[in-house]
Amino acid sequence: MGTHAPKLLHHGGMREFARLAAEAVGIGVVAAFILLLAAFAIAASAEAATTEAPRAGTLRFRAAGGLIDAPLVATHVEIDVAGVVARTRVTQRFVNPGSDWREGVYVFPLPEAAAVDHLDLAIGERRIVGVIRERAQARREYEQAKTEGRKAALVEQERPNIFTTSVAPIGPDEEVVVAIEYQQTLRYDGGAFSLRFPLAITPRYIPGVPDMILPVGTGWSPDTDRVPDASRITPPVAHPATGKVLPVTMTLELDAGMPLAALESRYHEVRVTERPGHRYVVELAGPVPADRDFELAWVPELGHAPAAAVFGETREGRGYALAMLMPTLPDAGAPRVAREVTFVIDTSGSMAGSPIVQAKAALALALERLRPGDRFNVVEFNSHARALFAAPLPADPATLGRARSFVNGLAANGGTEMHKALALALKPGEAAPGLVRQVVFLTDGAVGNEDELFALIRERLGERRLFTVGIGSAPNAHFMRKAAQFGRGTHTMIGDLNEVEARMAGLFRKLESPVLTDVAIDWPAGSEAWPRQLPDLYAGEPIVASASLPSLDGEVVVRGNFAGQPWRAALPLSASGGHEGVHALWARAKIEALADAQVAGADAGEIRAAIVQVALAHHLVSKHTSLVAVDVTPTMPPGTLLARTAIPGNLPHGTEYEAFFGDLPQTATPAALHLAVALAALLAATLLFAWSRVPAVRRHA
Repeated sequence: MGTHAPKLLHHGGMREFARLAAEAVGIGVVAAFILLLAAFAIAASAEAATTEAPRAGTLRFRAAGGLIDAPLVATHVEIDVAGVVARTRVTQRFVNPGSDWREGVYVFPLPEAAAVDHLDLAIGERRIVGVIRERAQARREYEQAKTEGRKAALVEQERPNIFTTSVAPIGPDEEVVVAIEYQQTLRYDGGAFSLRFPLAITPRYIPGVPDMILPVGTGWSPDTDRVPDASRITPPVAHPATGKVLPVTMTLELDAGMPLAALESRYHEVRVTERPGHRYVVELAGPVPADRDFELAWVPELGHAPAAAVFGETREGRGYALAMLMPTLPDAGAPRVAREVTFVIDTSGSMAGSPIVQAKAALALALERLRPGDRFNVVEFNSHARALFAAPLPADPATLGRARSFVNGLAANGGTEMHKALALALKPGEAAPGLVRQVVFLTDGAVGNEDELFALIRERLGERRLFTVGIGSAPNAHFMRKAAQFGRGTHTMIGDLNEVEARMAGLFRKLESPVLTDVAIDWPAGSEAWPRQLPDLYAGEPIVASASLPSLDGEVVVRGNFAGQPWRAALPLSASGGHEGVHALWARAKIEALADAQVAGADAGEIRAAIVQVALAHHLVSKHTSLVAVDVTPTMPPGTLLARTAIPGNLPHGTEYEAFFGDLPQTATPAALHLAVALAALLAATLLFAWSRVPAVRRHA
């Protein structure tokens, strides 16, 4: 039909067009009906926040019947840290302030490497302990209990750092308490230990074509062909005008095992009580809204930083060991190696507010670090991706001046089409001889198609190294860590403008320092260790690995190449026993490695079966297994209508609501827009189908 509108049909052609259009409409009516069902389902499940006079301690939402009081969640976190291992208990109190029986669905973040292994459901004095099941089976047990009016709780993993708790039925003015527990290892970098507890989810950008079926979750986005579970990772967000929701309290007990030079809560006010034996109790100064990640860091006194740590456990006749080795790499004495660096900066709507200020400040520092002999380029992306130069150019006053002007003029708006940016930054091309090729990626990681991006990095990386810089108060830590892992680089986080200089300086040391490559670990015979392939090791970072062994005897040998020379270190396994939960950390590492193999192209069915086997054996939540707790006594009267409500979260601190949910296009594409586009496309397709069936002679007057 070209770019011009067709001429009007004559009467006979119009009648034929009408007949065929009706025929086409008959063909498409089922699809249209499904789309309308999806629209109603999304509208019902993602109730939009309103600013109309909420009562103290409540949040009111629009639903089909008018304004309702949404169930509330208050969270208490207890963390015990010993050495490099932390055990955490997260208690979620669901309160129904309304007059209806309701189901609460709460999507929340956890650390990306958390090994979730325990669930308690408490109703008054009764306590039910959860069991691990295959995901579909756990869902069936939960739905059956809900139908019969029995209290039940279900914990499911959506991403390694996003989980869903579903609780039902919650009666009028009733409180139901759900507690989950997990194990994790700490991060050690640049001489400091740190523990990060995520408290908010930055709304994800969801690419792809909406599915014309009912959504599986309660989020604001429909599922799409590229993010089939989008409705499960896009929880509703309370409008700032309603005030903050989701109050959090926290107590952390730290057994440092060594004198400390510094102990710092980076983003929250805390009370610290020191106890004998290098033990500390850290408490949030008061309830805080769940709107920015909590991070605690501590630095050992000079001369007391550990060189190695081994934690072991014996379970069902097998030994399990977690080894962390902080190698002191020799000074290579080599001159600084020239680099070809492509800087990629996220300028999508999710970066509006303080994140874009932090990202631009970090990039400005990175440009200042370039030296004669280096080459560079800058790529910015939102709904589109564009490069400053057609190819990397030498770093000289002219090119650096153009780059500074380019960066100064950047503003945050639009979608987060990260695939385009990575494809541009990793496009084929050889560097000049002698240059080390690096990509530095500054983003909040607010995307839902992580696995698609990891596959692209793995496919296009070549000899480059990819470094990620997490920006903002609640970045997607799963994306940051795994993108750097697939990119054979490392990652850092910037949560406040005041720490840009220090965090970037640490990253520069890694970018410019020699690297320990070809790293391998030799475990005793009969061991199964994860990860099997270790990443390159950068200055200030430890080697972390875990293994299942016949016994906790012998030693671990770490090998690698440093500045062209062989490097070796040995670590004894003896006297490492007595640390409960190490088996879960090993199992979590194996599950992660299996998921990585699927990204690399392994058979999805085989990977699923292997993950289920490991998760069931070690009682862990995974992509394919869930924790479910079911009471035996019905509490909801028979025949009662149970309403399903998604618990809203806060917008991350420092970001702008309108950048996500205001004028389009934005990072968080509204479900209503997706559905409107899909319906319009269906109508257009119907009419085009009818038009194509009209004989050509009848299409022209």
